[in-house]
Amino acid sequence: MSIGVVVVIGIGLAEAWHVTRPLPVPASQSSLASVKVPGGPPVLPWPSKGQGAVQVPALGFAANSDETTPVPVASLTKLATAVVILRDHPVPANASGPSITLTASDVAEYDKDAHSDESVIAVAVGEVLTERQLLEGLLARSANNIAFTLAVWDAGSEAAFVVKMNALAASLGMTSSHYVDASGFDQHSVSSAVDSLKVAAAAMAIPTFAEVAAKSSVTLPLVGTLPNLVTEIGSNGVVGIKSGYTSQAGGCMVLAAERVIAGRPVLVLAVVIGQPVPAPIVPPTTTTTTTTPPPATTPPPATTPPPATTPPPATTPPTTTPVQDLIVPDPERFTRPAAESLLSAAEGAVVPVLLSYPGKVVGTATSTWGGMPHEVAVATSGPAMVLAWPGQTVVATHTLSVPPGGRSGARVGTVSYALGTQLELVPLRLSKTLPEPSWWWRLIHR
Repeated sequence: MSIGVVVVIGIGLAEAWHVTRPLPVPASQSSLASVKVPGGPPVLPWPSKGQGAVQVPALGFAANSDETTPVPVASLTKLATAVVILRDHPVPANASGPSITLTASDVAEYDKDAHSDESVIAVAVGEVLTERQLLEGLLARSANNIAFTLAVWDAGSEAAFVVKMNALAASLGMTSSHYVDASGFDQHSVSSAVDSLKVAAAAMAIPTFAEVAAKSSVTLPLVGTLPNLVTEIGSNGVVGIKSGYTSQAGGCMVLAAERVIAGRPVLVLAVVIGQPVPAPIVPPTTTTTTTTPPPATTPPPATTPPPATTPPPATTPPTTTPVQDLIVPDPERFTRPAAESLLSAAEGAVVPVLLSYPGKVVGTATSTWGGMPHEVAVATSGPAMVLAWPGQTVVATHTLSVPPGGRSGARVGTVSYALGTQLELVPLRLSKTLPEPSWWWRLIHR
């Protein structure tokens, strides 16, 4: 091959390289930023006494009244009991779980608790109940003897079970909580409104717990069908979850409601504890007087003995109630208004926030050649919406990488919007094809 041919081939290859050489990677710029939800936090109707708190788990939002002192919370303690049981012995949704045969020890506990005027459900030696049925008795009927039965079944003794309850509290960051029993009848089992919602949120995240908590009534072998003590369940979107009362704790109630906002369901939790209940009415005492009998010569007048009366039937207290409080009928009626108004206000404060829509310009891609910048808009290709509390911040992050010669509609990145457990991902695309120089321009420009 002659030198001339070699030179020509070399020049041709050089010119071909100039025509086909890759262009510099286009520069990209984004205008995406975190979004502050407009509006200020609403004023919530905190109870005038005791403690209150609200939580919307999906939003990562929680608020509470100023008071957070550990106090007795009565049967709200059973929320921790149920969570420990279901974590140790998971029951699939709509399933019954293992069967447990009740023993003489379980009946003895029932007798003891009933004698103390605690909240109980009748049981019998040899009776077989499933784990779900026991949970129904624990939650819907707040039975203290069922809390004992579950604790012994799980850990061998109530004391060993309480160790697990306190470990659960520590794992959930419940710094104001300490348990000494599985039912909450002991006033030394303490918590706070804030902590009560932490364990309530953990409980409602377990499908089987949520199923049991949402039952307006339960049917058990020896007692038949009984209503849930939380009478709000089934109305106004309320799906649970627990009430409690002792003279030391006052009225306590956790309510959960599911609200649909912009087509999206969201769970809202509210709690009040330490709600005052009027002092029980002390029944009048009778005084025995001594009368002088008539003279022996005068026969006493004939009297007709009073008719026999049937004693009133024994009843099971509707909540965890010490003896001195049994004559306070339905003590939770003083707690419900505070819990319901707090829940309603929290539900009403949640708002939808539109973050993205198809074609929303959020940046540019710039290719520079010929001494001039050539810009193309980068836009979102779909909608994005989250539910939020006024004043929260939705965090926006993105990836953006534009190749040379990107075509119209090419995906060049992703934007992520995050708030609480909500995560919205939206593709980023070029709104037009990124301009490229012609082969002639490439040939004559070095």
